[in-house]
Amino acid sequence: MNRSALRPLPPLPPSAWAGRRAHPPPFPLDGSSWRVYRRARHALYRGVAAVGLQPGDEVLVPAYHHGSEVEALVAAGLDCRFYEAGDGLAPDDALLEALLGPRTRALHLIHYLGFPQDAARWRSWCDARGLLLFEDAAQAWLGSSGGRPLGSYGDLAIFCAYKTFGVPDGGLMVLRSAPPAGPAGRRRLGLRAVAGGHLKWVWQRRRLAGSGPSSSGEAPYDPAADFALGDPDSRPTAATLALLRRFDWRHARQARRRNYSYLAGRLSGRVRPLFPELVDGAVPFVFPVRTTGKRELLDRLRRCGVTAFDLWSVPHPRLHTAGFPRAGSLRASVVALPVHQELRPVDLDRIADAVLAAGP
Repeated sequence: MNRSALRPLPPLPPSAWAGRRAHPPPFPLDGSSWRVYRRARHALYRGVAAVGLQPGDEVLVPAYHHGSEVEALVAAGLDCRFYEAGDGLAPDDALLEALLGPRTRALHLIHYLGFPQDAARWRSWCDARGLLLFEDAAQAWLGSSGGRPLGSYGDLAIFCAYKTFGVPDGGLMVLRSAPPAGPAGRRRLGLRAVAGGHLKWVWQRRRLAGSGPSSSGEAPYDPAADFALGDPDSRPTAATLALLRRFDWRHARQARRRNYSYLAGRLSGRVRPLFPELVDGAVPFVFPVRTTGKRELLDRLRRCGVTAFDLWSVPHPRLHTAGFPRAGSLRASVVALPVHQELRPVDLDRIADAVLAAGP
């Protein structure tokens, strides 16, 4: 296992246990129309039934996707009609219109990597066509669009707690209507995962650049395992529920924006950011860059003790890749660097130095 100290997902600081309950808590924890599952894919799977979709209904889904969200929709019996993204990874109106059919019931909108789509626009677009809007904010918790929290525009929205705060698990479902009962499976304490999260936090502060063990023993990537739905009724750990309202979410939002801006300044002119501008409302999940040498950059970063995400090289098998060249280009070129709130200035410099040493 590669134990490089700096990773895209935040480690869990021991101080999290001492935090006071946030007042007010962030959306959607400030209301009652949410439920928490173990994974965001479980929330999506249960959510589509809760908003009335039936097997055989069609959903418009981005061709550039992780794959787990597609698997959840397919497992729910829905047909995915894929669309290519336009500028800023936003849907293209003309392409969407061409896909509409008598069984089309919803638009799945991804707020990619913490950068908001124009949610109000797509809410109006869906309303004009009698469609439901699904907001996929799994990587965009704490973000906003048009002055409103991401997830507040959709008929169904999902968030991923562990991608934002380092808790063991946690996928949030938000519905405009009354949500269903939450999962009723057996609940685990999550103490081993908590201990692992704390240990990663310590590693991040004590390990030296280049000191991470070799990754040669890592198992090869298995897309089927990565996309798998798992048990949609599995409950989040008790540790996640205990910690969920204790984090300083305002600090996390500010720190992620600050860290993104710092890396953008250090790497200016040397890399091609996927999102050159840090727009209002963005709460970056990562700092995504495009490269013509994806594998070489990932390996170089790993040797310097930095683990970056190889973003979505393999699509869900339901996608016929030949018809989506833009999504294919993104899969071949995007690498995601850490920007989370647990990084220190020295950590950001280490990330930037590793990228710059790797060349263009």
